[in-house]
Amino acid sequence: MLDVCAEGDAAAAPPGAPLLEWKLNGSNGEITAKLYSLDQEYRYWVSDTGWYGIDPTNLMIRIPERADETFREHRLWGVPTLLCSMINGGDFFLHAAAAEVGHGAVLLAAPGRHGKTTLALQFHREGYRVLSEDSACCRLTPSPALLAGPAMLRIRPDMFDGRAPAGTHIVSVSEDRIYLALDEDRRGNDHPVPIRAIFFLRESAEKIHFERVTPQKALPDLWALNFRLPTVADSARAFVQLSRLAGSVPIWNLYRPLRVASLGKTVDRIVKILPSPAHD
Repeated sequence: MLDVCAEGDAAAAPPGAPLLEWKLNGSNGEITAKLYSLDQEYRYWVSDTGWYGIDPTNLMIRIPERADETFREHRLWGVPTLLCSMINGGDFFLHAAAAEVGHGAVLLAAPGRHGKTTLALQFHREGYRVLSEDSACCRLTPSPALLAGPAMLRIRPDMFDGRAPAGTHIVSVSEDRIYLALDEDRRGNDHPVPIRAIFFLRESAEKIHFERVTPQKALPDLWALNFRLPTVADSARAFVQLSRLAGSVPIWNLYRPLRVASLGKTVDRIVKILPSPAHD
């Protein structure tokens, strides 16, 4: 069980260079994240919320006391929880949204700003449970499964008509995102969902079409979409995990127009191309 507590924000960075430093996907370009390694613990700083203390071994996370609650929770269910799941539980993560179709998880994999959330919202509108919006937590034992992520969708203002879709409610609004929480009966829970298929989201000028991807050809894309620490041991573990995943579930390139009018048809085509659960 994860133990989360609030603490006063630390003003100073830990000594030494950060283990990782990056701009957060989906931000307006002004939000920076830094991760520091301190023996068996980590310190994680995000410019829009503050400092997080992470102890993966003991499943403890300290969150900034004075940060905006919505932003603070959203960041909590990113890197801090991710590190605990990776190091303590052996799980791994992909940049992917996910929806449940026929008691199986369909992963919509792509970097930021490639339409994952918009497509996930369309799955929600059509009655499917959204299990993940941006970061998919995967587990291999006994077979590939997805652990549901935060029950939230972050919508760009240009994709929002001012009304929360049925089954959601607005919890916060920022300059570049509207935060929608999924109603309790429309979200995932703590039960792992078998991974039924993975789709790499690609852009097409006009037609929706699919291209089956072999495990060998899928690995570079899975590798690029995987979060891992920059160590030899973590890279080796990630390669084994991604290889097993690629060899266990069907994977397609999905080419589709990035137009609102194509969303419903895209969902319909995804559902129709899925193999029956007995053949997954």
